[in-house]
Amino acid sequence: MYTGEFEELFRKISNLFTLETVSQEEQIKGKLLRRDPKTPVWDTLESIDGYDAIDIGGKYVSCEKFFRKPVRILFFILIHEIESRLYRIHRRNGKPLSDLDESNINNMIKGLISDKGLLEAQKIYQTRSELKEDLKAISSFRNIIFHTNRKLLKTVGSKTLIQRKKQVIKLLEALQQISDRMEVKAKDT
Repeated sequence: MYTGEFEELFRKISNLFTLETVSQEEQIKGKLLRRDPKTPVWDTLESIDGYDAIDIGGKYVSCEKFFRKPVRILFFILIHEIESRLYRIHRRNGKPLSDLDESNINNMIKGLISDKGLLEAQKIYQTRSELKEDLKAISSFRNIIFHTNRKLLKTVGSKTLIQRKKQVIKLLEALQQISDRMEVKAKDT
């Protein structure tokens, strides 16, 4: 998934948000997915599409409540890490820190996409357009996650959340590969 310390940190945090922590005793009707109460919410995300709730044995997690704070917090952490990796890549690529401190995520994305050498430094994305598509999707999704609003509950469906999870994981891997290759290249020179 991710490399090093960040993976360990994220796993520890995501394990705090179990299905049991967001469950309620009120029975929910509809199509139910059965899971162990100790299962992390994050690990359940890919399974919820098409279900109304998760049955954890006498308690239930409605899919609507599932998308509230735990998922938002976890995406917040991951998107913050994407921004950190973009920042690190541009810093290693020689951009002055003063320019980076004034840059927003869209500027860093444009810089990454326009640099052919950076795309070649990773093996996750085969084309520039694939990378660009995922970066743009996560950049747009960032606004829903970072700003308190009801969009996550009202307009973002489970299919979109599942897709964003896949994209954010893929981007983190690609950005880490780029950063690692830049670090190795710097040591060799």
